[in-house]
Amino acid sequence: MAGVLSALPAEARILIRMKLAIMRHSMTGGKAAWMIVGGVLGLALAAATTWLGLALPAQPTVVADLLAAVYLMWALGWVVGPVWGGSTLLRADHFGLLPVPRRRLAVGLLAAAFVGVTAAVTLLAFLSLVGYAVRLSPASVLVALPAVVLQLVFVVLLSRVATVVFGVVAKSRTGAAFTGVLIAAMMVLAQSGWMVAVAIQVSGVLDTGFGPGFARTVRAVPSGWGVVAVESAARGSWWSAVGALLGLVLLIVLLLLAWSRSLGTPRRARVTIRGSRRAAAPCRGLFAGRTGAVLRKELRTWWRDPQRTQSVFVPLAWALGTTALPLTFGEKVLLPWAAPALALMAGASVANLYGQDGTALWMTLLTGSERADLHGRQLAYLLIFGPVTLAVAVGFTAWSGLVWAWPWVLALVPAMLGGGAGLGALLSVVALAPGPDAHKRPENPLEHGDTTGQANLMFWGGLLPGIPAATVLTLGTVYDDLFLLWAGVPVGVATGVFLAWWLGRVAVGRLRAGGPELLFLMRTGRSKPVRAELPKRAEVSKGAARTALLGWTLGSIALFPQGLVPMIFLLAGVDVKSWFLAMHVPGAYAWPIATVMVLLGSYLYYLAIRASRKPRATPGQDQQLESV
Repeated sequence: MAGVLSALPAEARILIRMKLAIMRHSMTGGKAAWMIVGGVLGLALAAATTWLGLALPAQPTVVADLLAAVYLMWALGWVVGPVWGGSTLLRADHFGLLPVPRRRLAVGLLAAAFVGVTAAVTLLAFLSLVGYAVRLSPASVLVALPAVVLQLVFVVLLSRVATVVFGVVAKSRTGAAFTGVLIAAMMVLAQSGWMVAVAIQVSGVLDTGFGPGFARTVRAVPSGWGVVAVESAARGSWWSAVGALLGLVLLIVLLLLAWSRSLGTPRRARVTIRGSRRAAAPCRGLFAGRTGAVLRKELRTWWRDPQRTQSVFVPLAWALGTTALPLTFGEKVLLPWAAPALALMAGASVANLYGQDGTALWMTLLTGSERADLHGRQLAYLLIFGPVTLAVAVGFTAWSGLVWAWPWVLALVPAMLGGGAGLGALLSVVALAPGPDAHKRPENPLEHGDTTGQANLMFWGGLLPGIPAATVLTLGTVYDDLFLLWAGVPVGVATGVFLAWWLGRVAVGRLRAGGPELLFLMRTGRSKPVRAELPKRAEVSKGAARTALLGWTLGSIALFPQGLVPMIFLLAGVDVKSWFLAMHVPGAYAWPIATVMVLLGSYLYYLAIRASRKPRATPGQDQQLESV
């Protein structure tokens, strides 16, 4: 390691040591657990890629097709990874004022980028090209070795350039919509990637390879040029092999030059959206009065703010992608659930509305308009997501052709929309995540305040409003009673209306009582002013952090793919086994196993929630805090 570092420029050595120090001091507790889990998953994917190159019992042409497609997916992962995972540890703008030439800084940051779990896992995956070359000829191995190195450098540089591009694009509404679709696509693949595996297994691609058009396409993109070089060397076409490698070198140089041009530049001006024409305020109707004024302001904010635009497209793309993914193996069973899924995920968009607005809360507190402000935000949420969800409900349910699903969809959608409006408003007050003001937002679209906890709570808590309607619907299904089935629709509507009103009322009371504390939290990031040196509150231990991480991970696997999804398949009569344990056992044991998995997943979630809670301070600490 020391010999490798000594061969690098001085800037590169300094930046590598800096990154190692940051990783050593920051990757503790939950972060370290997440890094370990990510590394294990990455190693599993790298092992699967290596198996394709070394051990897949198929023709060399089929193996080459699959490797080229998989390398394209690795490259896309590096492109969208910064959007999902946030900025890198060493941000280029931190070094913009140093007296270092841009290209030398770019080379140093590039060298530091290879220090980490992600680059090491990607290198192991790309070594599958060497395994494939061994199956062809010794000459191919000589070409595969530099091709692996060039591919790794290419994807790392592509990721850095993509980060800059996303930072510019995400500041516009169109770019924010595109970013939201990307984030949703990553979420869908992370949770439902098994459906893609089922589709590949059913299609027979592992035996026959891709069609000629797709095979040429995955080789034509730069991520497939290493495969082209290896195949050309095996055929003795050295000009093609050398040309593919030189093409990668040229592309790397161009990406490095483009990236270096973006380093150290002044902060780019933000998009300015001018106000609309003057119009008289309505005197009556939904848009009149103080609540109507807030409603008009919120609708304009949802339309103009790129962050709000992203918040609209993430749940929409996630719901459509999740329910349409089974179409890859010819199943329409999830299509009717697109609208309930959209209503469920939309609640996460309003779980931190006051945090998104920053310190603008002071205007609401000074004017005493807490009730009008919160109700106006609820109405705006319903007007934004209500028509879209209704359109998805009608379109996707009709597309599925499943007549039995109409009462379920029409009952669950209003319950979850209304419940999301009430629960989201309450969470945005009682569990606010402070973020920067709009004019101080960073370039990365995900660095606007950590709302992971609020989003998880909204997702799982958003299922509760559907319980009353689901109970009536279940009884109607069990007793085959048409009246009970359709009675679930007014029950769902009543539940949604009641929860939106009641939880909104509770949120108004909390906002009036704790508004100054919320404003202080948004300004400083602290829940209350500290005037004296106090003993630290007890923190979550490393063991508890690991328990919480394992609970969330294993609980998700047990509850959804091993519990709820097999139940849906059993109800719909879908014969898809894949990795669902309940689908591999005799029919008499399928329902008990699925039920056990649901209970196990729920218990693991309970353990994760309990482990995530910080221990209460000792009585002496509480007295000291109260005295301050």
